[in-house]
Amino acid sequence: MVTNPHASSASEVITTLKSSPAGLTKEECVHRLEKYGHNEMPDHQKVSKLTIFIHQFKNSIVFLLFGAAVISLLFRDYAESIAIFVVIVINAIIGYILEAHAISSMEALRKLDKIYALVVRNGNVEEIDARDLVPGDVIVLEAGNIIPADARLIELASLEVNESALTGESISVSKDEGVVLDKETVLADRINMVFKGTSISRGNARAVVTGTGLNTEVGTISKMVKEAQKDEVPLNKKLNVFSRKLIWLTIIIIIPFFAVGMIRGNQLHIMLETAIALAVAAIPEGLPIVATISLAKGMLRLAQSNVIVKKLAAVETLGETDVIITDKTGTLTENELKVEEVHLSNNDSSPILKLVAVLCNNASINDKGVAIGDPVETALLKYVNEQDSLFIDNAQDEWHEVDEKPFDSTSRYMANLYQGSSGYFVTAKGSPAEILEICQFIDSKNGPGPLNKLVKDQWLDKTNNLSSLGLKVLGFAFKKPNNSDQNYDQDLIFLGLVGFLDPPRADVKQSIHECHEAEIKVIMATGDHSETAKAIAKQIGLFQDNDKINVIHGKDFTVTDSKKLDDTLIFSRVTPEQKLNLINHFQKKGLVIGMTGDGVNDAPALKKADVGIAMGVRGTQVAKDAADMVLQDDSFSSIVKAIKQGRTIFKNIKNFIIYLLSCNLTEIMVVAIAAFTNVSLPLLPLQILFLNLVTDVFPSLALGMGEGNPSIMKYKSRDADDAILSRKNWISIVVYSATMTISILALYYISIFYFKHDVVTSNNIAFYTLAFSQLWHPFNLIDRRDNLLKNEIVKNLHLWLAIVFCIILLFLTYFVPFLKEVLEIGVLEKEIWLYIIGASLIPLIIIRPLKLLKIVK
Repeated sequence: MVTNPHASSASEVITTLKSSPAGLTKEECVHRLEKYGHNEMPDHQKVSKLTIFIHQFKNSIVFLLFGAAVISLLFRDYAESIAIFVVIVINAIIGYILEAHAISSMEALRKLDKIYALVVRNGNVEEIDARDLVPGDVIVLEAGNIIPADARLIELASLEVNESALTGESISVSKDEGVVLDKETVLADRINMVFKGTSISRGNARAVVTGTGLNTEVGTISKMVKEAQKDEVPLNKKLNVFSRKLIWLTIIIIIPFFAVGMIRGNQLHIMLETAIALAVAAIPEGLPIVATISLAKGMLRLAQSNVIVKKLAAVETLGETDVIITDKTGTLTENELKVEEVHLSNNDSSPILKLVAVLCNNASINDKGVAIGDPVETALLKYVNEQDSLFIDNAQDEWHEVDEKPFDSTSRYMANLYQGSSGYFVTAKGSPAEILEICQFIDSKNGPGPLNKLVKDQWLDKTNNLSSLGLKVLGFAFKKPNNSDQNYDQDLIFLGLVGFLDPPRADVKQSIHECHEAEIKVIMATGDHSETAKAIAKQIGLFQDNDKINVIHGKDFTVTDSKKLDDTLIFSRVTPEQKLNLINHFQKKGLVIGMTGDGVNDAPALKKADVGIAMGVRGTQVAKDAADMVLQDDSFSSIVKAIKQGRTIFKNIKNFIIYLLSCNLTEIMVVAIAAFTNVSLPLLPLQILFLNLVTDVFPSLALGMGEGNPSIMKYKSRDADDAILSRKNWISIVVYSATMTISILALYYISIFYFKHDVVTSNNIAFYTLAFSQLWHPFNLIDRRDNLLKNEIVKNLHLWLAIVFCIILLFLTYFVPFLKEVLEIGVLEKEIWLYIIGASLIPLIIIRPLKLLKIVK
């Protein structure tokens, strides 16, 4: 192997590798293959379906539910035990189906290896499987080839390489076999090297292999992908912390209740059954399944918006995103060069420019209207075609090529000699400095005029100005000679300059604005040039009006200057390792990072980020494998939709937990207060279980499926370290529960002490008042900032269906003899039903004013 082959001459590299321009002998290749191994990536370990299924049970709430189910089984509460087991299994099945469907076994890095290579061995060119290449092999490269290994160029002709998948630079790179003196030169500027997995867009070359397999730049990225570890997703962290708190809360509630009951001489059997019922009431059995269904619903909604989510929890995590680190090429831009600016010395010469653009060009447009060839040349054809769809065909019919002098790294321009009915015509395009050098005249309205040094310097200044805007600039020239002299590319007439740019996607600017409105920081990290990145950043509104545009070049990147990293929104010429370091920098600050990308170079960062987002159209398979979600339309605006969905999901889960805990706490407080005041229990164990498994679950499930608040992106994302429930949320839960408890117990005590009802009637009153209070309770969760009649809860059709369904079930408990007997339901007079409905509506009347007064959240 050779260290820094770009900093050594081709002959030195060949000597170090003990090779020659005639290649290696076959015997030596066999020896080196044994020493270095095949030119391929090691197999990636696949996740078995069983592992995916088992993973669904790794949740503290699930463990707690298992315990509750076993306890219920021991006390022969078979219905309760079976119901809990069913909830656990359904949750696991849903999670498994969605994740197994999304997880693909695409071995993308290995697919890069399934190519053939032309290699020189024993002086002869032969085709071999690229996996059999070894360091020291001399390979032959031609336009259209995928480069099979990292190699140092030996000789070349007009070689241009598309390295966007590796470096992120959108424009093909012109290569040169000379020495790059700086050993620390970034990958994108090593113009004498070619890299595995990139492609030849133009020209041909020979190169000596310097690295194979894991010892290539792609191999280095492969190792980084494997080593990049993703932290546990925020939602799982929060649910696990929350479930541990519930365990202690359950213990704290049950022990005093059981102790007081035993001291007062209550029957052990009844106390045990009620204690178990209260323990189950304290545990939100539906939490895992509601979380899963809510995530799954969000996943399906995103699929309809061209966002494919590979892991359920990634949807919610994106809702917590504080920073989006995005690639430029193909993510913020079209990944397609277009003519951005045209500057002519004579504005009347536009037809001549179009003719030069068409004739000094090796690209073509097929029958389907697709341009094929070098990105710059296809951009020129499209530019001409948009102005006049017949111009290209007419020009090619009229003029016939006599000779071509192709672009090379020495001359840095291309020239053609054409012949037509009106005589000869010379075209030229290339580096503005080189084009100006071969021009003696400049085009003007009065005909060709002299091109002196002052005028040349003015055009070079204009070139620099356009380049500072991030444009790739070419100069154009022509002449109409009288003959076909071999020096036809001299003494030309200068036409002007054309600037090319990979333009931003049309929808990006609005999406960036929405991110800023939601206080989400957007950072561009690209392998492209600083000026190009800065130009795109201005166009998409990455910077606010008064922001100073800071750019950090890859060679100046350092993790030690924390403040500089925080204040910078553009990182140019960055390496995959630097992208990883940038993600680590922000993650250490407790921020949730979303990373977008499409190239091989983005894969390690996509895996390390809290949410990796790959491009589906332009993205490499490597990037898609490493990511958590894939944008099928490559649209940055789809990320905003995903963030909105993530925030909605968390809000739904939060509403569900608040609803369920306040309902369950009400049940506990009703029973506990009655027990401590030494009156009969207002709720029987089976009645509590019925409420937990029926009237609690269906509305809570419906809350988990809400479509969210349209203004949810107007606010800053919550802190990733925040608990699921804030202190204000807990206060609200207590107030909700207290309000419902007071209205239920008030009617219960009135029934006993004022109306002198029997125990069964009073119990039934408490049971149905609690049940209906819980059914109306979702409307207590309406945000105080929302219209009472137009909000996410009132618009939730699932909720209305759940309430109607639960009302039907409640009436079945009253009219079906079997259910009446099990739940000990008696006959209630019509007036009593009016009292029950009236008392159940009292919390609604009280809580809304408390919300407006900001006493509850």
